[in-house]
Amino acid sequence: MNKPSTPSWLPSKPLDRGNAAEQILQGLRAQILDGQFPRGAKLPSEKQLAEGYGVSGATIREAIRGLTTTGLVEVRHGSGAYVTADVDQLIDTPLRSMIQMERIGVSEVLGVLGALNAYAAELATVHATREDLDRMRQALDAIDKAQDAQAISAGLSAFIAEWARASGNPLLGVLCRFLGSLQIGLARELCSDSLANLQKTVRGLSKERQLLVDAIEARDAQAARTAARIYHECAIKVITALPRADATFVSDPTLSSLLAPADGRPG
Repeated sequence: MNKPSTPSWLPSKPLDRGNAAEQILQGLRAQILDGQFPRGAKLPSEKQLAEGYGVSGATIREAIRGLTTTGLVEVRHGSGAYVTADVDQLIDTPLRSMIQMERIGVSEVLGVLGALNAYAAELATVHATREDLDRMRQALDAIDKAQDAQAISAGLSAFIAEWARASGNPLLGVLCRFLGSLQIGLARELCSDSLANLQKTVRGLSKERQLLVDAIEARDAQAARTAARIYHECAIKVITALPRADATFVSDPTLSSLLAPADGRPG
């Protein structure tokens, strides 16, 4: 009879003395990031992991909770733990924590976003496909037709996501989406839940968004950078003119909802 092969996820050496759950977490994390457990894959069962590592089920559950918290794994009740590896969630929590701890102001956040947006626009003139451009225009249409704050946020988030994705640079894309979501959330916060104010703020930039997409479609890198800069400058001007905008900081307690852990809300 053939001897069963050793599962590839098992460590090559026994766990060291100390926090077993942390060692298991780091071992599984490394295998997920290396692609041994690709996105969508199901992790071994709690029983298999416990037997393989020689630890209790409670230790395995603690390790899985850590993977869930960092956005690498999703536990589906009655089914098991699956690899999600959502890159937006992976970067979201540490960046939000850093902004809060360093008390980074709105101007700093939006300044970085402006520089990244211009770079993304330039790259998009090279890498954007026809499908990318179609999705950007669909997002523009959704923004113009939105009738509530949630739909407006969703349209803006989609526009930023498609614009950033068209750059062909995944790191640039995730940073633009993260900072863009803060800008959208800030606009909603400063509009004090007034749909009319939010619609006026967002639709007032419709022309600038259109010019940006046109420049990307024309494959004009200089025009795209200029359009991105103008759009960003106009957005800041509009946002800072809103009520409650004076001396506002992203880390201010009145805006703490912007820095709460991501929960799937657009913008």
